[in-house]
Amino acid sequence: MKKKKIEPEEIIEKMRKFCIEEDIVVYLVGGYLRDKFLKRKNKDIDFVMEQDALKIAEGFSKKYNLPIPIFYGRFGTAMIEVNDIKLEFATARKESYPEDSRKPFVEKTTIYQDLKRRDFTINSIAQNLITGEILDPFDGRGDIKRKLIKTPVDPDKTFFDDPLRILRGVRFATKFKFKIEENTLIGMKKNKDRIKIVSEERIADEIMKILECSTPSIGFKIIDEIGLLEIILPEIANLKEKRTHHPCKELFLHTLKTLDNCAKLTKNVYIRLACLLHDIGKPYTLKIENGKVSFHRHEFVGEKMSYNICRRLKISEENARFIGKLIRFHLRPHLLAKENPTDSALRRFIREVGKDMKALFILAKSDLTSRNPKKVKDALERLEKLESRIKEINRKDKLSSFKLAINGFDIMEILKIPPSKKVGIIKEHLENLVIEKQLSNRKRVLKKYIIENAEKLKNLDVIEE
Repeated sequence: MKKKKIEPEEIIEKMRKFCIEEDIVVYLVGGYLRDKFLKRKNKDIDFVMEQDALKIAEGFSKKYNLPIPIFYGRFGTAMIEVNDIKLEFATARKESYPEDSRKPFVEKTTIYQDLKRRDFTINSIAQNLITGEILDPFDGRGDIKRKLIKTPVDPDKTFFDDPLRILRGVRFATKFKFKIEENTLIGMKKNKDRIKIVSEERIADEIMKILECSTPSIGFKIIDEIGLLEIILPEIANLKEKRTHHPCKELFLHTLKTLDNCAKLTKNVYIRLACLLHDIGKPYTLKIENGKVSFHRHEFVGEKMSYNICRRLKISEENARFIGKLIRFHLRPHLLAKENPTDSALRRFIREVGKDMKALFILAKSDLTSRNPKKVKDALERLEKLESRIKEINRKDKLSSFKLAINGFDIMEILKIPPSKKVGIIKEHLENLVIEKQLSNRKRVLKKYIIENAEKLKNLDVIEE
C-alpha cells in the first residue's frame, strides 16, 4: 500500500504537540507564514526558538522518526528534509556585518531582535506555535494588505549589511506584484554598488527566480530603475542605448515585452532567458544604409555573447547550448513563414533545429510585439501555419530524431582524409541527400556513394558561417 504523503500543515501540528510536551516555545516565521497570509502554498517551513535549535531539531526528528538534521554551526541552524518539504530550525539571532562581506558575526538574542534583523516587514512576522499568538512588531500584515515591500529598520542599514536583499526585494515585488516603499527604494539605489561583494551564484539565483515570475518584466524594470542593470546584466542595459535618431524598435522595452509574452506560453526558465537575451547582439550590429536600419547577423553575435552570460548565471553547458541555439535561429521561423518554403527546405530546417523546434516557435511567437494588432495576428497565423507543416513533415519522416547511418570516422576512412572542417561539410551534404530522399539512409548505400563520388566530395566548398 502506498504511504500517504505528509503535508506541511501536519508537520507544523506535530511540532506544536512536541512544543507542548517538551514545554518549549517555538515560533513559526518567514516565508511559510507570509505565504499563509497571502493564501499561497509554501513548502519551506522555518522554526525559530530562543533555545538550542540543534537540540530541539534532534529531539523532534527522533520522536517522529524523521531524517537526521544537518547542522550549520556558524548560524546555529539545523535542516531536515521530509519528502520535498524543508524544515529549518534556527536559534534566534542578531547579526553584525563587516563592511566588505555578507558573512555576519552572529550572536543569540530574543525573538523580537531576530525579527528586527530580517529583510522585509512581510518576512518579519512570527507565530507562537503553542498559543497561536502572532508577533508582528513591524506591521508586516499591514504591508501585505497594502501590497508593499518595506524594510523593518532603516533601509540603508538593511541593504548595506546585505546587498543581496536588494535583489530579494525586487523578486518579492515581481512575484507578488507589490510596490517597493519609497524610502526602501532610495536605500536600494544608495547601496546598489555594494552588490559587487555578493557572489555570482547568489546573484544568478535571484535573477533566475525573477525569470520564473508570471510577469518577469516588472523585476527587470525595477532593477533598471535602481541602477543595478548596468552592474549585473550590462548586455541588457546596452539595449537601452539610442545610437540613432532613426525610427526603430526600442530594444529594451521590446525585449521585456517578448519576455512577458513568453511567460504566458511556457514556464521553462531557459526559454524565458533566451527571450531576454535574443536581441543582445543588435547594439553591436546596428547599421544605417540608404536610410534603413539593419542589424545584420545580430543573431550570431548574440549567440556568442549568450555563452558568457550563461557562464555568469551558472547555467549548465547543455542549457547554455540550448539558449544559444534558440538565439541563433530565432529569426528563421519568421523568414520561412513569409517565404512559403518547399518541403525539402523545411526538412533541412527540421534537421538543423531538431528536438528544440517547439521552444524555437515559442520564442518566435513571443517576439511579435508590434502595436498593430492586425500585424501581430497575421504574423502569428503565418507562424502557426508553418509550425503545422513542420509537425506534419516531422510526423511522416521523424526528422528531429534523424541520425545518419555513417559517421565522420567512416567518411575519413573511406576518403583517406584527416579530421577537418571538410568532414563535417561532407557529412552535412550526405544528410541533405538523405533528407531530400535522393539517397537511402543505409550504411552500404552511403559508403558506395562516397566511393563513387570521392573527388566531388573532396572538392566541396568550405561553407563559411
